[in-house]
Amino acid sequence: MASSLAKGCYKRTESRNKHSWWWDSHISSKNSKWLAENIEEMDQSVKRMLKLIEEDGDSFAKKAEMYYQKRPQLVSHVEEFYRMYRSLAERYDNVTGELRKNIPSDLQSQGSGISDVGSDVPPPRARSGTRAAGFEFFLKSGSDLVTKEGDETSTLDSESESDDSSVNNYSSASGNSDHRGLRKRIAELESELQKMQMQQEEKIKIDNVDQELRAENEKLKAELQKYESPFDARMMREKLNDSEEEVKRLRHELGSSSNDKNLEEKLVSAQKEIASWKSKLEKEKREVLKLQDRITRYKTNLSDRDREIRAMRETLSNANKTLSEENMQLQEQVTKLLKERVLLDDMIKEWDLRCQISDEELRRMKIVKTDLEGEVEKLKLENNELVVKVDELDLALTLKDDQIDGLGKHLDQLHLEHVEVVDRIEKSNKSIDELTFRSEELDKEVSRQEEVIKEQAEEKREVIRQLCFSLEHYRDGYQMMRQAFVGHNKRRTVMAS
Repeated sequence: MASSLAKGCYKRTESRNKHSWWWDSHISSKNSKWLAENIEEMDQSVKRMLKLIEEDGDSFAKKAEMYYQKRPQLVSHVEEFYRMYRSLAERYDNVTGELRKNIPSDLQSQGSGISDVGSDVPPPRARSGTRAAGFEFFLKSGSDLVTKEGDETSTLDSESESDDSSVNNYSSASGNSDHRGLRKRIAELESELQKMQMQQEEKIKIDNVDQELRAENEKLKAELQKYESPFDARMMREKLNDSEEEVKRLRHELGSSSNDKNLEEKLVSAQKEIASWKSKLEKEKREVLKLQDRITRYKTNLSDRDREIRAMRETLSNANKTLSEENMQLQEQVTKLLKERVLLDDMIKEWDLRCQISDEELRRMKIVKTDLEGEVEKLKLENNELVVKVDELDLALTLKDDQIDGLGKHLDQLHLEHVEVVDRIEKSNKSIDELTFRSEELDKEVSRQEEVIKEQAEEKREVIRQLCFSLEHYRDGYQMMRQAFVGHNKRRTVMAS
């Protein structure tokens, strides 16, 4: 529906270039290159706006995305269109001012304008009422809508004030920004409505000027009728002819009675009267020529003013049609924006609910984080204690390694001595073999314990227990080796003795 309306508006826009010979002559580049360029730019802007409006999305989300993408372009086109409209209005104002200046002074003394001849124009109130009935209805509905929107805006302001504390804490405040964009758009539409009201007031002023021109035209008609009233020049010609006939008659009588002095006096008086009538006739002829020239000039001015008035009326009619169409479009836009506003309000409420849930989750996570930080601090203290213990154990292990190295050297020495006496002491061979096997197991146990200490540093308590066990095991082995060594020395002493 919106696309068909837009196409209809575009067709009507193209048809406006065929209104009248006055319109075609005034938009011609020969008469005004500036005007032709502005009209061309306006046509291009209209085509671009219609192209943007006619495109449609498959879903509501797609439509919303296209709306927010194309809205800046439409706004820029509307601003450019409004700029050109203001420029044309200023030029029209200048032209009407020049037109008032060029009206003859004798016409300005009688009135302030000229109206159309023979056209029945309704009075200003009736004409403005029939001409802009739709516009007045739109103004009324627009004022009701503005009041309603003011109430809704106040309620939304109170809701937004209560929700700002939660919405501003999160990055999901895009719904609120869309709401503010919608309110800004509504404010722009209200400003455009005020501008259109101002334009309507200007058109009422133009209608008043038109009425003044009508009154001036009536005065000029009366003046022309006064100058075109029957003139008594014909009577003067008749009198002149009668005087000439009288002169001829008197001359004839003078010829018949030349001695009649009375006739001569009559002849002289008749000739003087004829001369005076001739001079009066010439004077009246000159006055008639002047009046005819003045009448011709008035008629020419009247025809020019009539053409200009018809052109101005066509322009006003086209402007009224354009305003009515624009008002319908603005009404549709306002309705559409109100629907979008309701949807955005629902989206804002949904985001507010999500924000509250996220707020509760955030508070819970903060509590968990505090507990975890306490546990981390405890673990750090335990870790530090374990590190100290590990260092102590490393030192103890180093000492034990030194002892084990000494024991190894001592075992090697004992092994050599055992090899030397193996032939002589068969029973001690078995004990030495057992001691050697035990020593190897101890070596393997030490290496295994060292690898466990290196690989499982995290299980420090278990390592400590294993180390304690290993130390006890080493101590028992050492005691056993010492006892065995002491026994061996005793047997050796006994054998030697």
